[in-house]
Amino acid sequence: MIALLEELFDGIEKGFAKEVVKKKNYLAAAEGSQLLLLKAIESFCGKASSSSLKEVALVLKALYDADVLEEYIPQWYQGGLKGENKGCQIWKNAKPFIDCLHSAESESEEE
Repeated sequence: MIALLEELFDGIEKGFAKEVVKKKNYLAAAEGSQLLLLKAIESFCGKASSSSLKEVALVLKALYDADVLEEYIPQWYQGGLKGENKGCQIWKNAKPFIDCLHSAESESEEE
């Protein structure tokens, strides 16, 4: 999965999220491996430019909106905060999207 991301997005500086939206069908083809895709995004962002890393929340949202990623996002995020790469910038950059997910969950539970 990491090789797929590197092949699709290698060399992209700005516009990482837009490229993900364009190529989401390739990522959706790996259905059933959402956690692997999240870990691949994590690994890719660890090697990518700071411009791409800044767009991680947009990437997660785009894949979530396209139903490529769903249920494993909170689990992946919590695991990352506790894992060996807990100081990595990806967690700080993903936090706004995670907060949005939690907020949406809370609202739907109240209804």
